[in-house]
Amino acid sequence: MSFKKQFHGYNKKEVDDCLKEYQEKLDIQEKLIEKMKEELEDIKTQNASLAHKVDIHEKTNEEIARLALKEASNLIEKAKRNANMILKESMEYVRSLHEDIDLFKKEAIDFRKNVVKMQEDMLETIDKSEIFSLIEEENKNR
Repeated sequence: MSFKKQFHGYNKKEVDDCLKEYQEKLDIQEKLIEKMKEELEDIKTQNASLAHKVDIHEKTNEEIARLALKEASNLIEKAKRNANMILKESMEYVRSLHEDIDLFKKEAIDFRKNVVKMQEDMLETIDKSEIFSLIEEENKNR
């Protein structure tokens, strides 16, 4: 901007008007700067809050993962113990069945021996009976 010269310098009204205009622009700029500073502070606060939330979420996720691994490990150990207990019980059941089978075999052998003995005793009794002796004599006489 250029000012008209007068006697004793520049036109005072033009300079004052120009200074007033520059002061208004400066005031507007200062208000804009102040507003931007406030927005920057708000953004910094939001950024700090978000960073804190992210930190909390990361720690929470780490804790959840740690607890999940611990729980998974506990479940695996419990499953192993249960599997071992089931296996042990199954083995004991198989052993008891084997013992029962051995007992049934022995009883079957003893039963057969008893039946054979009873048959022999019955045949001997029949052979020694009077009726059979009479039947044998009658057969001889024929």
